Amino acid sequence: GVPVAIHAAAIVRCGRPVTRRPVCRPPEGSVPVLRPFRALRFDATSVGDLAAVMAPSYDAIDPVAHERLLARHPANVVRVDLPESRHGDEPDDRFRRAARSMAEWRSGAILHKDPHPSIYLYACDPVDSELPVVRGYFARLRLEALDGATGIEAASADAAGFDDRYKLLRATGVNTSPVVAVFSENAGTVRAT
Repeated sequence: GVPVAIHAAAIVRCGRPVTRRPVCRPPEGSVPVLRPFRALRFDATSVGDLAAVMAPSYDAIDPVAHERLLARHPANVVRVDLPESRHGDEPDDRFRRAARSMAEWRSGAILHKDPHPSIYLYACDPVDSELPVVRGYFARLRLEALDGATGIEAASADAAGFDDRYKLLRATGVNTSPVVAVFSENAGTVRAT
């Protein structure tokens, strides 16, 4: 794949949670509900170079890259996001290993949870490439059925992949595969507002 530089930073911090939420009626043709959340982040003082613990999306990692990422750092996220199967494993052993790694990293100060809910700015700059910079943000999104459909179109309808992602989510309690909504923004209107 194309090497990329990924940057993420909190762009919106929210104060104390509101104890009583105002009643709002969604306008005709419902709009998505986005909310801040408290992200888990690697502690740079514990892991050193953050690039050593990062990995591409699980579905872009071939077996050679997987081995290279595992060797790069003992806390590389690939141990959780794409847990390896070992000879003699029971069907869900790899997800249990991912959950143990996550628990060890959280208790050992390798990962910490941000103290305040935030919406996180994201930028992916392809290195040495003519590909455009991808910018966006991470937030919680409430999904609702729209006329009997979810309103989400999957890039790939790989049932086994969805099952693996669900098992990983259940084992770790962490969503390592966020839903990514993509749109083209050529007019500059998003940057201007």
